[in-house]
Amino acid sequence: MAQLKRILYVDDDPSICELVEIAFEISGDVELRVCHSGKEALGQVEKFDAQLVVIDVNMPNMDGPETVTSMGHKGFQIPVVFATAETSPEIHRQLRSLGSLDILVKPFDPLTLRQRLSDIWNSSTGTD
Repeated sequence: MAQLKRILYVDDDPSICELVEIAFEISGDVELRVCHSGKEALGQVEKFDAQLVVIDVNMPNMDGPETVTSMGHKGFQIPVVFATAETSPEIHRQLRSLGSLDILVKPFDPLTLRQRLSDIWNSSTGTD
């Protein structure tokens, strides 16, 4: 499978989004599109042609799992990584049952996020 080039990042926390944007500007080799809600993500997923969606679990109105389910109902089969402050193994199992490639536990280091997502992508696609 292809190298990871386009990530849709979805989180309602503007400060986290800003840190993630800065981190990806530094790396420069991945195009990042940030959305601040599930509804916005649904509108951008096709336009942006994301290869990977990184999405916060707890957001108002439409949470991460609801958004991912809606993407699937609309025919989008895009790999997903959930981001959450929740550390419960049961919650993580539930998120994985929705097809999540992995779980990012918040707070995460934005400076290592790019590499972490590349590693997750490479593991899931068999790419080195």
